[in-house]
Amino acid sequence: MVNFKDKIIEMISNKKQKLMAFDEIAKNLGLVSGFDRQALAGALNDLVREEKLVFTKRNKYMLPENAGAVKCVMLMNENGFGFARPIGEGDDIFVAERDLFGATQGDTVLVKIVSKNRNNYRFKGKKASHGRTQGQVIEVLDRGYKTIVGYYTVTVGGGLVIPDDKRFSDTVFIPANKTLGAKSNTKVVVKITEYPSRTKMAQGEVMEILGDPNSFKVSTLSVIRSFGLVEEFPKEVLLEADKVNVPVSSEMVKGRKDFREELTITIDGEDARDFDDAISLKMNKDNYVLSVHIADVSNYVKEGSYLDKEAFRRGTSVYFPDYVLPMLPKVLSNGICSLNPNEDRLTMSVVMEIDKTGNVKNYNICEGVIRSAYRMTYTSVTKIFDGDKELREKYAKVVPMLEKMAELAKILLKRRDDAGQLDFDLPEAQINIDEEGKITEIIKKPRNLSDRLIEQFMVITNEVVARHFSKLGVPFVYRVHEDPTPERVKAFKQFISSFALKLETGNEGYEPKVFQKLLLQIKGTEYSIPISKVMLRSMQKARYAPENLGHFGLALKDYCHFTSPIRRYPDLFIHRVIKYSLHNELGAEKLRVLESLAEEASEQSSITERNADEAERAVDDLKKCEYMSSRIGQTFEGNISSVTDSGIFVELENTIEGFIYKEYLPDDRYIFDEKRYMLLGKRNRYALGDKISVKVSEVDITQRHINFVPYTPIKGQENAPKTQK
Repeated sequence: MVNFKDKIIEMISNKKQKLMAFDEIAKNLGLVSGFDRQALAGALNDLVREEKLVFTKRNKYMLPENAGAVKCVMLMNENGFGFARPIGEGDDIFVAERDLFGATQGDTVLVKIVSKNRNNYRFKGKKASHGRTQGQVIEVLDRGYKTIVGYYTVTVGGGLVIPDDKRFSDTVFIPANKTLGAKSNTKVVVKITEYPSRTKMAQGEVMEILGDPNSFKVSTLSVIRSFGLVEEFPKEVLLEADKVNVPVSSEMVKGRKDFREELTITIDGEDARDFDDAISLKMNKDNYVLSVHIADVSNYVKEGSYLDKEAFRRGTSVYFPDYVLPMLPKVLSNGICSLNPNEDRLTMSVVMEIDKTGNVKNYNICEGVIRSAYRMTYTSVTKIFDGDKELREKYAKVVPMLEKMAELAKILLKRRDDAGQLDFDLPEAQINIDEEGKITEIIKKPRNLSDRLIEQFMVITNEVVARHFSKLGVPFVYRVHEDPTPERVKAFKQFISSFALKLETGNEGYEPKVFQKLLLQIKGTEYSIPISKVMLRSMQKARYAPENLGHFGLALKDYCHFTSPIRRYPDLFIHRVIKYSLHNELGAEKLRVLESLAEEASEQSSITERNADEAERAVDDLKKCEYMSSRIGQTFEGNISSVTDSGIFVELENTIEGFIYKEYLPDDRYIFDEKRYMLLGKRNRYALGDKISVKVSEVDITQRHINFVPYTPIKGQENAPKTQK
């Protein structure tokens, strides 16, 4: 028998990507016959057993020294280089253009660490440096961009598409028979058929013609398509949804705890259509008995079904100012799964007895059935708390329970604050749109006790569920937020030193209370928001994981997402695990399967969550541009929210942010102080938090970019009113 071992090792060692599949190895060795391929399989098995090769989950072979490669998602820079963001824990890894090996924006890749020192690299002919860990892509596991959106131009032999997303830096060639008849200067959606390499450009085919790039409607649709989001569900998913969409029957409630006689309500935003959670409260002497009822989506979406596979693929619902792309078809998300008032609904319920200090004395997790009595809104509950006579009369039956809920919410808030939770309290935009789709106003979203009440009730429920199943030690999906890395803490400390601020370490180092103390110290100051933003960026990203790693931001040892299964896949997975546990169905085989599924669900949900967050921000930015496009020439008051070498970002009271290029600042010789986030001139200084008057000079819809210029009122008009709405 031919000994393939040395040849195999040499071949994989010399391959740039450092991984090879069985068929690829056989092809390179010229093995065709069944006997030779059988011999190759034996040799590979021997090498794996001898630990000279590693067999990956994607059925590829690699050398042990490359097995420590990090699984990442690529984030490209328009200058050609990129950063690989680990799917698990860890800081971003710098990847030079020469080390990408065909990887592009959004790709899931394996990255080999090549250096942890400061490295030099070149772009646009200039030598530069970075202080990050540097890596090299050794395999593209999955393409992030299956499609791209861009400008189409007719050319010889077909057409060219310039992607909207500058991080996908390659122009895409469209063969003449794949254009769908698209005309020049139109927006199109392109399916990528060949990815770019060092020797050839990307190729694709037009799948959809969106239309005029200057249309607001087309711009919004372009953003949605660029993130790979779709409005429609596959036919088989819709058919399955219709099939399981049946009213709650007496047979379905057998074995469930019946909460239908308890006074139960939902509290959501005015425009909410899917109600995941309902709440009820009563007293047991001095203790609060809080019942949190969550829609039992798992009763309708069975493991392995078409609905389940589509929910897994989407991972989360995506919320835009004027509509929602749901994780589940509306017949479920807005219908039978939604805890609509005066309708019997199946739930997964958690009943907790909580004392006056906010500690959970005992609890019960069970399958339930409820009948919500009232669909309340945050606005109406806030008005009730503020003493609105008309609403207090209308909801007289509910008011006493609401007031007890307010008591409990304040207790839970104090408990969380005492533990050291980080409340950044950063402003969030509320984009109000009328029935015709026109933006009526953009304001800072209010954050009242009614919002925080629901927030705290969900947090303690998630904590109880996570702690219970962590103790059981069964496969689970946790919501984790790891401690900030020493490198990020060091950089943040250096940043706040310019404000004469410092982090005072506790007994256990940089625990949450250390950061909480600083947040309280800067609260109400002009630099509160920018420092809070920089602190937030210094933290690691919250993610999903099959290991219970705790939640730094909430100062909790145990945390998960259990309370929103209509719109988040991890919650749906958790509900299934709970049911298996309640029904004693966690045998050895089921545990083995769930362990694998927990890992897959954690990874997929982390990726889809990031994608949804970016899509939501992009559409919000687009809506802000649309709103400001009719306000060119108007003046506003704002604060400097960020400083770069090119100029300053200014954030208005309504959260809209614009940029002032350095060239438009008063004439001076400016130097960028990177450590203190300042532009320093001989006569002028621009620093984070400084107040500044600006005028809207330009709005670029396609790039979702707003430009300001400094505004100085004409003498005698200093007290003229600002157009701040």
